[in-house]
Amino acid sequence: MKIAAAIVAALALAVNAFIHFQLAGPFDGNPGALISQGGLFRVQAVVDILAAVLIVARPRRWTALIAGVVALGGLALILITVSVPLDLTAIGLPYLYEPSWYQDKVVSAVAQVLAAVAALIVALKSRATATPSTKR
Repeated sequence: MKIAAAIVAALALAVNAFIHFQLAGPFDGNPGALISQGGLFRVQAVVDILAAVLIVARPRRWTALIAGVVALGGLALILITVSVPLDLTAIGLPYLYEPSWYQDKVVSAVAQVLAAVAALIVALKSRATATPSTKR
C-alpha cells in the first residue's frame, strides 16, 4: 500500500509538473522584477519533479511530508489566486490573480489534492511500519 501510494503521489506531481511546464510560456507575459509568472510555473514544475523522485526513491515519512507540502502549497496558491488578488510586486514577484477556472487549472488542483492524500498515506504507513519494529 505504501509503495502504491508513493507511485500515485509521484504520478500526480508529474501531472502537475507537466501542466505547469506547458503553461509557463503563455504566463511569461505576467512579469515581476525578479521572475515572471511563467518562471514561477517552471519553478513549481521542477519542485514537483524533485518531490516525485524523492517519494518514489525513498518512500519514507520525511519524503512524504515534503511531497505533501509541495502539493498543498501549490493547491493553496491556486485557491488563493482564484479568490483574491495576490500582489507580490513589492518582493519582485508578479501580481497574481486569475479568478477563472479552466481545464488545466482544475486538473492541476485535483492532481495536487491526490498527491497530498497519497503522500499522507505514505507518511501514515511509514509510521505504522516503524512502530512494530520497536516492540521487543
